[in-house]
Amino acid sequence: MEPNDIRLRHHIQLLADAGLIRAPVNTWPLMWLQVIDDVRAAREGVLEANQRRAVEYVYSVFLRQSVNNGEWALSSADQHSPIRGFGNSMRESGLAYIGVEHIGEGLAGRIRLSKVHEPTDGDEWRTDGSYLAGLWGNWVFAVGSLDRWWGPGWETALTLSNNARPPAALSIQRHGSEAFESKWLSWIGPWQLTAFVGRLDDPRVIEDAYLVGAKLSFKPADWLELGLSRTAQWGGEGRPQDFSSFKNLVLGRDNTGSDGISRDNEPGNQIGGVDWRFSFGGTVPFGIYGEIAGEDESGYTPSRLTATLGLDLVLSLPDSDLRVIAEYSDTATQRLTRSEPQYNTAYEHSIYRSGYRYYGQSIGASVDNDSRTSTLAGLWQIGSNESLSVKIKWLELNSDGAGIVFPSGNSVAIGSSKGWYADIGYKVKFNFVEMSVGYVHYDSALVVRGIDTGDDTVEVGFNFIW
Repeated sequence: MEPNDIRLRHHIQLLADAGLIRAPVNTWPLMWLQVIDDVRAAREGVLEANQRRAVEYVYSVFLRQSVNNGEWALSSADQHSPIRGFGNSMRESGLAYIGVEHIGEGLAGRIRLSKVHEPTDGDEWRTDGSYLAGLWGNWVFAVGSLDRWWGPGWETALTLSNNARPPAALSIQRHGSEAFESKWLSWIGPWQLTAFVGRLDDPRVIEDAYLVGAKLSFKPADWLELGLSRTAQWGGEGRPQDFSSFKNLVLGRDNTGSDGISRDNEPGNQIGGVDWRFSFGGTVPFGIYGEIAGEDESGYTPSRLTATLGLDLVLSLPDSDLRVIAEYSDTATQRLTRSEPQYNTAYEHSIYRSGYRYYGQSIGASVDNDSRTSTLAGLWQIGSNESLSVKIKWLELNSDGAGIVFPSGNSVAIGSSKGWYADIGYKVKFNFVEMSVGYVHYDSALVVRGIDTGDDTVEVGFNFIW
């Protein structure tokens, strides 16, 4: 399961909050084996109305995605929107793609070819979304360009999100999430581990640097999910990329002036993160979640912190559900813990001067660094075939207005600006055809690269799977 269907995530999260899905669910892509056995068991039990809707929706998506299929899609907008959350992978103003996917017992793969209208990075033809994966024991090995979303946030993932295009990568991921049988480790509950290494092949100061990452997620209780993540830019043209350098990277020996590390042998640019979600059942189930990410390491823990904090709840209505989300993110380091924030630190590096970006877009939070986002959103699931989403955001972009000289600096904002953002979307599905329409508005007070703020943007999309 890829991070492109917010309705699917809503239903999976609802079942996880109710204890009906026991696996960690905040690291995407998500393996079907992690959830489908619990979903099948829940179908045979007595459920609340909203739980029954969730179970049937998830099961219907599983049946559709677990067989060979073909797809083609078309999307268009007046202009692209640089502010994106979970499930929003429309990075350009126009896109058409066609793809075929094979799902076998131990082997799966997809070929997808896209044509982009007026691409922001100049790359009109793309194979994003293509992959080849094989199963060995309880591990899935894959190569491809797949979106990832690490963390419990609905609008922001600080370490790894679907904001930038996905670089081609080799990855390994646990297939199932069963708990350890050992009495010493069984307490961590169901767990998931994923790791990848990809190459950043876009034009940048350090050409052909690698992007590596790993995340461990576990659920010691039905009401608690925890995640530990780490990503790094490593190697590249003119930089050390031997075993010794990689070992120093893994061990956190990457700060100049300590452990014999100098500018010449500094192994990379790292980000470490911790995320959590507390789930509460009842008549109105809700969750409290958060993520902190550090630009540096101090005592084996992240330092120079950025943060996301949020709360969501689900209201059960006749034949529908309404998920309400309140989320706050701050990508200026230390602003939550000190009176004076450290600007031009998050997603920046003195050696990897193109920053934590790919094709000019942040690999983490879509607002990039030194920005604050306050979001109030509603996701209304109407029956099994329709959904309506409404988002209102208050944005403070590039707070200090500095650090905007190429190749460094905030990729979204030109200078500092504050203002409102609104997003309304409607989706409807007829058998194997899905149609969507959306409306986006950026306050004219916002100064955003590449778009005309103050104008209204209409988005339309059409997706057919056979």
